[in-house]
Amino acid sequence: MVDFPGWNLSSALASVFFILLTLNWPDNFNVIGPAYPILAKVGEDALLTCQLLPKMALRHMEVRWYRLEPSTPVSVYQDGVEVTEMQMEEYRGRVEWTEVNTADGSVVLKISNIQPSDNGQYWCRFQAEYHHAETSLQLKVAALGSAPDIHMEGTVDSGVELVCTAKGWFPEPDVYWKNARGEHMLTLLEHRIQDEDGLFRVESTLVVRDSATELLSCVVHSPVLGEEKWSSISIPEKLQTELASLRVIGPSQPILVRVGEDIQFTCYLSPKTNARNMEVRWIRAHRHPAVYVYMEGEHVIAEQMEEFRGRTVLLTDAIDEGRLTLQIYGVRTSDKGLYWCLFEKDGVYQETSLDLKVAGLGSSPSITMKGWKEGEMQLMCSSAGWFPRPHVQWRDLEGRTMPSFSEVWTQDRHGLFHVDTTVLVRNSSIVNVTCSFSNPLLSQEKTATFTCSG
Repeated sequence: MVDFPGWNLSSALASVFFILLTLNWPDNFNVIGPAYPILAKVGEDALLTCQLLPKMALRHMEVRWYRLEPSTPVSVYQDGVEVTEMQMEEYRGRVEWTEVNTADGSVVLKISNIQPSDNGQYWCRFQAEYHHAETSLQLKVAALGSAPDIHMEGTVDSGVELVCTAKGWFPEPDVYWKNARGEHMLTLLEHRIQDEDGLFRVESTLVVRDSATELLSCVVHSPVLGEEKWSSISIPEKLQTELASLRVIGPSQPILVRVGEDIQFTCYLSPKTNARNMEVRWIRAHRHPAVYVYMEGEHVIAEQMEEFRGRTVLLTDAIDEGRLTLQIYGVRTSDKGLYWCLFEKDGVYQETSLDLKVAGLGSSPSITMKGWKEGEMQLMCSSAGWFPRPHVQWRDLEGRTMPSFSEVWTQDRHGLFHVDTTVLVRNSSIVNVTCSFSNPLLSQEKTATFTCSG
């Protein structure tokens, strides 16, 4: 037997232990997480858990929670500390490693103040020097919103129109109507709008053709929580309210205003009725959010559309007669379109619509020569600040229309149009060409003339 210097039984045992330790070093491990999705309500906390399998010490491993890409983590734990350099901005200050068991490789990450945007898939990744493994889990976020609010829109040709609204739900809830016998009823319209905070508003419209129907209910149901909220309405009772016999009157013709000017919307009750204790709401496509809401003598700014905040004021001098005027400052191109004025009392709405047309008279056009080649002159006419798209036309010396060679339309951040139009003038030693821009709403035009004597 050969006796190597320094070799003894202790050295042999140490070598064997090292080999076994190397074999057990995490070159072959898995990660497991919860078998079922984790459910958390908006505003509460959620605990995300994962575990090394087989259980083993972390031994300087990195543990990383992420969503789409490992390079943009929710949180990273490394060498006993949390690493925040690459952390997603929306999780800063909201995550905490509440448990890191370095002996058996289990970790728990707490996300505080759960938001709708936290909903979805998460990955837990363990990284050793030469190996990594990961698992995913599903975080289901839910919010139980407000009880539905039912309003009657008065009577329409085909019956009584009811509108059910609710807010603060996540994810999108189910909405349905049922009669006193529990039978579901077919809705006319349904809208689902996600607010800036990620929560949903729902709006469901039902037309009841038998006004003698005694009781109807609107139910809003959370498919994640398995919970619901509901409200009921008695149609005969609502038809006897004060507002059910009134009408709302507004402008009979579209209102035309130029960009940057102020505009007033006036609507009133007929016959004259004191509206001081009523809710008055100016809306566009949906009741929430609104252009303006007047309730209990106050402006409800929380329900106002962001683009109208700071741009509106309500004139209430004639409110005792049921007449109210909404003033909008600095009209924008995006303000164009239909508006509705709604009066509400005792769960009954009456409304009228009005049409706002917005116009912008652009700059005086300018004509420049872009080139002269083989007897052809190319002229470009430019103008900006128009809304809606203007009518553009070239004319020759006799006033005859000339076809344009090209037209390029662009809109600036205010929605105003800039136009570059070109025309080719052939074989002429004397050029007298006119370019005109006209606004179809204002019936006004601006022109420029190019004259060149060869």
